[in-house]
Amino acid sequence: MIGDGTPPVVIDYQNHSKNSVKTLTAQQISSSRQVPEAALIARPLNRTSDLLVVGQLRNLLIPDILCFVNEAIPPDSLYALAFKRGDECCETQNTLLSFYYSLATYNHSRVWNNPKFWANPENWNKYWW
Repeated sequence: MIGDGTPPVVIDYQNHSKNSVKTLTAQQISSSRQVPEAALIARPLNRTSDLLVVGQLRNLLIPDILCFVNEAIPPDSLYALAFKRGDECCETQNTLLSFYYSLATYNHSRVWNNPKFWANPENWNKYWW
């Protein structure tokens, strides 16, 4: 989990499951030698400068990332980082949008992108892509 404190929902999760959750700052993850299996950004993203942290976590190849974003941040900025939109969460003051990133579904394999179609001289000048 990335943030300064641990939210109550994460404490409940730890109490009811056997999984361990470590709370780290973005700087600690960047300097660590071991990449976490998943990341939850505890604090909602309110400014576009917060997207830098999300981009850095994604560039570290963390397989799964979940974050919550204020409505003031345009969703296109997260779509550009390959995040997908999740559910809408309502707080007492405002509405948050959840976004998630999964490395496993980031780049799906395409039929044309394989060695079968690249170096076959019998297909030269035969197909126009």
